[in-house]
Amino acid sequence: MDIYKKNKIMNKFDKLNLKGNPFRITPSTNVTEIIWAGFPELKKQIETRIKYSINIPNSSLVLNWGEYGSGKTHALRYFSTQQVLKDIAAENTIPYSIDLRFPKSKEPVKELFTQIVDKLDVARLRRDVEEKHLNIQDILMSVTDNTFMHKVFYAMFDQTHNLFTTDPEGLEFKSFLYGTEDYKKYQAKGIIRKLSTDYDYIEFISILFSILTYDKRVHSCIILWIDEFEDISLLNNANISNVNNFVRTLIDKCPNNLLMFLNLTLSAMISVADLGEFLHEAVKSRIIDRIEFPIPNTSELKTYLKELLNNPAYRITTTDNLYAPFSLEVIDAVIQKLGNASLRKYNETFSRLIEIAAYEGYDEINNANFASLINEIIIWQ
Repeated sequence: MDIYKKNKIMNKFDKLNLKGNPFRITPSTNVTEIIWAGFPELKKQIETRIKYSINIPNSSLVLNWGEYGSGKTHALRYFSTQQVLKDIAAENTIPYSIDLRFPKSKEPVKELFTQIVDKLDVARLRRDVEEKHLNIQDILMSVTDNTFMHKVFYAMFDQTHNLFTTDPEGLEFKSFLYGTEDYKKYQAKGIIRKLSTDYDYIEFISILFSILTYDKRVHSCIILWIDEFEDISLLNNANISNVNNFVRTLIDKCPNNLLMFLNLTLSAMISVADLGEFLHEAVKSRIIDRIEFPIPNTSELKTYLKELLNNPAYRITTTDNLYAPFSLEVIDAVIQKLGNASLRKYNETFSRLIEIAAYEGYDEINNANFASLINEIIIWQ
């Protein structure tokens, strides 16, 4: 059911001909509101890279870069939604997308591992593997000679079905991965220790990804996003090396179906050139593409506004003014005041204007009502 229809009586944006605020700053919990507006070339670049990974058996590393608020995190969310991935995959199996935040702890590889485990639905993965009739033993023999990891994955997928009964949701197994479940419970499965080293964590992740993309039967590829990668500059030298090893080894151990996006926000502390100081040559040489998230020009911004405001997720009824509820004069005034600003700055300004209009009960945001407010709003941007 359309959330707007369900909550229409509570909607404060009716008079503005909107179902809600399209410029909300906090992420929406409704996937229908995670939409892409404008910037067709940027969208095509990311889609093309994903299509390559879906259709061609290779693994690649891509650097997304731009200023704060340029849309990198939004791209991560948009291209992680199931419907978007289904549309891109077409007749192929859908990619498996995982998004991570750059680790800020003293054990960055363990933190990345933990974030990935957090997102695993072991019960669903078991069903998927079984439905595609994958033979875990044969796959493991082809992807690793690590006999300890063989035992771990026999326990995870347990094709004897014993653990499917005793641990149907896979929660006990996830506890073992976290290190909170006593490994001795799995001694009968041949597991005689817990996962404890960076090597263990990377090995587990790479084998799991190889299983899920084997012959592209369960998933056509793994898409791994690491957001806020600029925080690598905050690590000590040892952990910088550990993160580099994580990225390099994962690409090398998953040579066929892994696409890794690194989101880098430019700042006074780090630029694209500066990043080279924190990436080892073995990682830099694996970056096959750099995708820029540019500051929008006036034309790009107006296209973005039209597509966002008229998206069915937000627009109630069609209107002749494609910028409604804004008058073109207000939009031009905001652009003149903000100038060469990030998309986030524009979103914050337009969001504030809509909030005020909704609260005051206006049906239009024009110069007559808002000329005096624009300066007041923008001075804080």
